[in-house]
Amino acid sequence: MTRAHHSDSIQKRILIITVSCLLGMCVIISSVSYYLFRNYLQHSMIQGTETSLQLLSDTINGSMSDIYQMVRFCQTSRDVATYIENNPNPGSVLSVATYDRISEEFNNNPSNDYMTRLAVITNEHFLQIVSASYSSTRDLSLEVPRLSFFEELLDSDDYNFSTGFIRDPFYRNGKNVLPVIRPITYKFNSVQGGFLFIEISSDLFTDALERYNTAEDSPVLLTFGEHHYIYEDNVLKEMDASYNILNDLSSSAMIDGIGIYEIQTTRGAQRIVVTAPLNMPDCYVSQIISHKEHRNQLLLLLCILGGVIISILGIGVLLMMMLNRMISVPVAKISDKMRRISKGDFARDPSIEWNHELGDIGRGINDLAENVSLLMNRRLEDEKQKKDLEYKMLQSQINPHFIYNTLNSIKWMATIQGAEGISEMTTALAKLLKSISKGTKLLVPIREELSLLQDYFTIQSYRYGGTITMDVKVDDESILDLHIIKFTLQPLVENAIFHGIEPKGSGHINIHLYYEAAGGSDTLRSLRIDVTDDGVGMSREKAEQILCSNDDGSSDFFREIGVSNVQKRLQYEFGAEYGITVESVEGEYTTMSIHIPART
Repeated sequence: MTRAHHSDSIQKRILIITVSCLLGMCVIISSVSYYLFRNYLQHSMIQGTETSLQLLSDTINGSMSDIYQMVRFCQTSRDVATYIENNPNPGSVLSVATYDRISEEFNNNPSNDYMTRLAVITNEHFLQIVSASYSSTRDLSLEVPRLSFFEELLDSDDYNFSTGFIRDPFYRNGKNVLPVIRPITYKFNSVQGGFLFIEISSDLFTDALERYNTAEDSPVLLTFGEHHYIYEDNVLKEMDASYNILNDLSSSAMIDGIGIYEIQTTRGAQRIVVTAPLNMPDCYVSQIISHKEHRNQLLLLLCILGGVIISILGIGVLLMMMLNRMISVPVAKISDKMRRISKGDFARDPSIEWNHELGDIGRGINDLAENVSLLMNRRLEDEKQKKDLEYKMLQSQINPHFIYNTLNSIKWMATIQGAEGISEMTTALAKLLKSISKGTKLLVPIREELSLLQDYFTIQSYRYGGTITMDVKVDDESILDLHIIKFTLQPLVENAIFHGIEPKGSGHINIHLYYEAAGGSDTLRSLRIDVTDDGVGMSREKAEQILCSNDDGSSDFFREIGVSNVQKRLQYEFGAEYGITVESVEGEYTTMSIHIPART
């Protein structure tokens, strides 16, 4: 009994010692593993964030480099310098030529979609390139120098983005933009003669961030001087980025220029921030390392280690063997598939799509290979379609000078042969075509609009054999210097001819331009233009249809500019209170009245 008792005691001691040693080894291994894994996980997450931020900053820097290239062009172009030095009036040959040169360079710039407004501005005039949705008739040569940040940005030795994002000051519902103001000197000296004003859309940054995947608690921050923005819900929101730097870890960065900092927020939380500089002075893009993802990984490790602690060594060895079999073989197959992809084999491999996590990776690799193959084929098809389109566009081009020269030849032949009607009609057509093809101005003087209308009516009067006549009455000569949207009067006169006079056989059109009181005020004036014909008239329903429908039966020259189109253009430019009104009596007359503000 005593021997048995001693035997049992030794067995217990051996068991206790063995279990204690095993537990001690497990604790030591677990502690060391936890420490090493935590450091490795943190280092791995930082390196992954470094790489991702570098790609993000490269994307943003690429677009900014395109914008810098556009700025350098405007500052070094001889055409722009000549324009600045001569300060020509809008619509002049030099102004139009310079605008065409800048527009050509702008359209060839890969990042032109992110420049919502580009303006070359002198002391009195400006050339502006802007999308139709952001078009404005405000005088930028007066408005831009009044901006609060104008002097600061203009006098900076380098680009200055300290203003951060601002609302577009020249468009009521515009997006946030980043202003750029740089001086432009004269051609032969360094004296400033004008300046360049560019609005960079916030889409340049949000488009890049939209494709940048982050964890829920790993936000991306943008810094412009003292302004800090956080990317949330697909928009950039300004925030207060107050924090204390506890430790500078930048020396461990894998990529040069990347900053790594351990910070403490105002709420006391300690986080790690990775910062990448942009090729914009005092501007950075940063990302806070996900605490949740780090914590989840550590909790997973603790669970695994807890299972190891309560498991016997044999089961641990068996598990290691099983894990080795379950991981090594799939990883080898996945690695082989990756090597085949690198050699150009994008065919789907079902053998790597297992029913576990590595199978998800295998399916992801197969999907990626198919998407790359599809993208390459689509790119080739797009290039082919692009070349076909360019060829068709080249075929459809017509040299306007050839048309003008041909019409001029017809005119002189008609004059020589005594056909004065043909000569006059050809001259009117040539002037009309030239007026249509030239210029990019939205607003033109009424004097110019009436000249275009007279050329059009000359053609129509010959077409109808002199059965239609037209008179223009201007109550005040100053009206001729006011501005109106180009091609406003022609569709109304055309409507009077086709819908009023033509069914009757002959008739007269009277155009009356005069001032009227605006908004019931005796001091404020607006311009009114009445286009009256003595044709067949129309019903009220027909009049409403003309103002709403695009099917106006217009002639070939102006098929896209109907009365309803003119109504929309007037209200879009001047406001909903302006536009066209129609008064008509069937069988007697029709009067279409244009109401617009009196602008010079």
